[in-house]
Amino acid sequence: MKDQMDTLLENFERQTAQLRDAQAAAAETTAQVSSPDGLVRATIDAGGSLAKLEFAPTTFERTTPAQLANTVQTLVRQGSLQVKQKIADLMAPITEGLPDLADLVEGAPSLAGLVPQIPEFVEEEAPAPRPESFEDGGSILRNEQAPPMPAPKPAPKRVRPPRDDDEEPPSSWMTRGD
Repeated sequence: MKDQMDTLLENFERQTAQLRDAQAAAAETTAQVSSPDGLVRATIDAGGSLAKLEFAPTTFERTTPAQLANTVQTLVRQGSLQVKQKIADLMAPITEGLPDLADLVEGAPSLAGLVPQIPEFVEEEAPAPRPESFEDGGSILRNEQAPPMPAPKPAPKRVRPPRDDDEEPPSSWMTRGD
């Protein structure tokens, strides 16, 4: 029994060290992706966020804003998937050899179904571009003619109240200016 516990403790310490190393490596994981035309390069950090974005000097001459935005989105998605896959590959050896609770403790329930399997991160098909994009000029909301300007409303005329003859002159040096 003591030998079995010593073996389990050694395995636990080894796996803890492996996990610590894998977590440190995962925190430093990045992915660098480039567009097929070489105009855009992106670096994605361990969290799947865009860390760096670079454009070739001729990028803005050779592409439209809509195409450029689509390229950047695609690169970020690809890079994020690459980072996730790299991290999954780092963690896979650690999780593969984990014993089940039922193997360690007689009569204990199996926890194998509670630990999710690490998925393969493959690129999903990018959504098809919408033909009604305003950049493409095909928007159903876009009207080539500007709507007519509404006629300006005339300003209301300010009317002075009628002056009663019964009124006495003001007792002030300030008058109404009639």
